[in-house]
Amino acid sequence: MSMDLITKAYQATEEGFFSLVSKQWPMKPQIAAVGSCCLVGVICGGNLYIANLSDSRAVLGRLVKATREVLAIHLSSEHNVGIEAVRQEMHSMHPEDSHIVVLKHNVWRVKGLIQLPHLQKCLESAASTLTCLDASQCHEAAASM
Repeated sequence: MSMDLITKAYQATEEGFFSLVSKQWPMKPQIAAVGSCCLVGVICGGNLYIANLSDSRAVLGRLVKATREVLAIHLSSEHNVGIEAVRQEMHSMHPEDSHIVVLKHNVWRVKGLIQLPHLQKCLESAASTLTCLDASQCHEAAASM
């Protein structure tokens, strides 16, 4: 088990989604506005591997013996252009496109369509191009199991 293996699984899923969108695009261009989330957690060899794509969250609950309360420990970060750092990353990756991230109906969106910047490839039509980044990131945390 490795983060590379999880990354490859994410890439294969993304390629499958892109293939579906490419086939559906001529008849249903609104399919490009559809998003999804994916969160994977794998325990292997005493390590906890967390992979997060989009705005899912992985949280570990740990019992504090002294107080008998459960402490929430965030193991992943959210990937959504509603977060300033993600918007800045999008702008730095696409400096030629001043409209890569726009505020539409009080919601930040990639090209005015989606909040989640996760497509790796370009979706093209005669009128416009949607270019997004692969925002999947793997986080490795030691697990004391």
